[in-house]
Order: sequence, then structure tokens, then C-alpha cells
Amino acid sequence: MSEVARAVKQAHELYLQYKKIHGDKTKVAECRKMLSELKVIFTKFPTFLNPEQQTPTRAQEVVLVREALEHAVLLAAANCNIDDFAQNFEILRVYYTDFKDEPKSERRLLILGLHLLRLLAMNETRAYHMELERIAVEDHDNMYIKDVVQLERYIMEGSYHKMLQARSKVPSAHYVPLMEMLLVTVRREVFKCATHAYEELSVEGARKLLMFDNTDDLMVFVAEERAKLGDDTSAWSHQGTKFTFSEADHPHASHIPFTTVMQNQLYYSHELQRIA
Repeated sequence: MSEVARAVKQAHELYLQYKKIHGDKTKVAECRKMLSELKVIFTKFPTFLNPEQQTPTRAQEVVLVREALEHAVLLAAANCNIDDFAQNFEILRVYYTDFKDEPKSERRLLILGLHLLRLLAMNETRAYHMELERIAVEDHDNMYIKDVVQLERYIMEGSYHKMLQARSKVPSAHYVPLMEMLLVTVRREVFKCATHAYEELSVEGARKLLMFDNTDDLMVFVAEERAKLGDDTSAWSHQGTKFTFSEADHPHASHIPFTTVMQNQLYYSHELQRIA
């Protein structure tokens, strides 16, 4: 048996061990360790990140690497480990785009959708649009891609209630942790932008605006976010049944692209309330 064949056999056996435990939430550390060991073995494959290389075990090598990396991405998504997600995805991308002679993975669009969702959750809107353009147009109607595209539209429109509704209708359970991450991101941006739109806001109005189910969670969130403002304690000052805001622009306002959209949406909402 050649050295490459031995490496393929070793990787296959370790991968089978991994699959036996990968759904066990108590064995996340063990799963990560196995995936790391697999990557070391993969470096012995002549085809590793080398789509032009032809070997007798090419098909086995490609499938083993691709599936292990997909599991690594899914594990990272489940635990909101953004760095691990990005590192594994960048290697996996090569297997999606450059190994065109091999059958497409059934998880490809799920992984690409998670990648888009991760970018939204991290406020990387420019990267999100660049990555979306790299996905074939015919794949945009796939539920894994389409749902994320719709989420981004809800954010840009300021339709946060629709985003909340979408949270309970995700196309896969794999989306849930990153959806929660996205919700936190949007809450923080709305929190910052509200300073520019309101002079005062009722506690109940703030609860709805920040998409909380109860006031207790709202107050904890506001306290945590205000603590990050440092010396500026005039914004989101709690007075009885309302919050008050300073007239000056918030010095820590976000610079991400959809911040202006959020400010406009909040301003229009405030004006409608005032006229009514």
C-alpha cells in the first residue's frame, strides 16, 4: 500500500469515528480535535488544495476533505466560532469552485447560505454583497440563499418585525445560532441610531423597537450597552416609564453602511408617532 493510500485509509477511519460523535453537544472539544487531526492527514494528499493533481485515490481524497471541512464549518456555526468558520470556509471554497470534475456537494448551498449569514451578523455588508455576486444566479432561488437575501432586505428597509418572524422560519437548524448573532448586531445598531431619532422614547416603545419579548431583558441590554458609552451617560437615560436622549449626535455612532438607513427609518417612525 502506497503512502497516499495509507493516508486516505487513516483519514477515512478517523472521519468515521468523528461522525459517530459529531451530534453530541458534550463532545464539541473532541470533535474539534478530530477535525484538526484530519487536516494534518489531508496535507499528505497530493490533491490537497491542488485541483490539477490526478491520483488513483483522487475522488476519495476530494470527498474526504470536502466533507470534513463542511463539518468543521457547521461545528463553528453551531458554536458561533467566527474565526474557525472563516478559516475552514476559505479552504472549503477551493473544493466548491476548483474541483469541477467532482460531483457537487449536497451541503454546498447550505454552507454558502451560512457564509452569507455570518457576514451579515458581523456587519460585513460590503463583503456580503461581493460574496453574493460570486454565487451563480440560478442558485439565488435556493431556500438557503434566498432566505438570507430576504433578511438583508428586511434590515435595509428597517422591517425588524419581519426579521423577527424570519427567525422562526429558518431553512435549517444550522442557521439558528448565527440568526441570534445577527439579531444582537441589529439591536446594537438600532440602539445607537435611536439617539439621532428620538428626544424621548417610552420603555414599551423601546422594547418593541429593540425586539425584546419582555422589559427585563430590555433593561439588561440597555444597561450593558450604556456601559460601553463611557463618559457619555446622557443617551438612553432611564426616567420612570421612558428613556431620554441627548440632542447631540452620539460620538460612538456606527459607520457601517446600513446605519443611515436605520436612522432614517427611526426618524420616520418618530415623526408618524408625533403626528398621530
